[in-house]
Amino acid sequence: MSKLPLRDRMVVLTRPEGRGADWKEALADAGAAVSELPLIAISFEPDDAVLSEVLDGINQYDWVVFTSANGVRGFFDRFFERFTDIRSVGGARFACVGPATERQLRAYHLDSDLTAVQADARALGQELIEKHDIENQKVLLVTGNLNSPELPRMLSDGGLAIVDVLKVYGTEENPVGASPEAAEFRRRGADAIVFASPSAVESFIHQAASLRPEAGARQPKAVAVGPTTADAVRRAGIPLAATASAPTAAAVRDAVIAALAS
Repeated sequence: MSKLPLRDRMVVLTRPEGRGADWKEALADAGAAVSELPLIAISFEPDDAVLSEVLDGINQYDWVVFTSANGVRGFFDRFFERFTDIRSVGGARFACVGPATERQLRAYHLDSDLTAVQADARALGQELIEKHDIENQKVLLVTGNLNSPELPRMLSDGGLAIVDVLKVYGTEENPVGASPEAAEFRRRGADAIVFASPSAVESFIHQAASLRPEAGARQPKAVAVGPTTADAVRRAGIPLAATASAPTAAAVRDAVIAALAS
């Protein structure tokens, strides 16, 4: 690998605004020019009645399961509006869907008791069922509005746990077609575009008319972060050039390098 393997390459990131700083830095350090098209927006607005009920009985849960770093942030932001002491969470153990979620949990000085080897919800559910006896245990699943119902179904049917679902954030499509970055993307295209979630892929397809590169512009190669997003890219009919092995800056950089080397 050369010292600057992405020199003279343009890479587009599609994460929500303010969430791609470490990825951008890693790509820039490899020589890339980086543009951002935040195709989705995150809002932290849980149902107050459900949240209140969960927090009233927070010390009754055996497990608190987080499906994303956004879930960790959204949960503890509201948790500390009610409590001043982290010990109020009780004796629950914590499970995380992957390393990025685990890192966010550590920001609150809490360790993960289980982090899925493969960063997707199904893998997390399988590991919980296979490695821990969760039968008749009470599980709080902290998630977002677009998460699949598969994980709570796995835990309640396959693991026979008692599962409560708390949706602490919402993911919405963010129109970017009128932005200067979108205008530049239409004019020049890019060498690679990185999708970090299925919802970003869906937003890209919905906004395709306003994001289509002009004649002569570079057609970007698609890079997905994780197998779930890779499946979404394929279903959308977008040729997939590479899949990052983890949602980390280094893995994303390496996947972009691999995509552009092929």
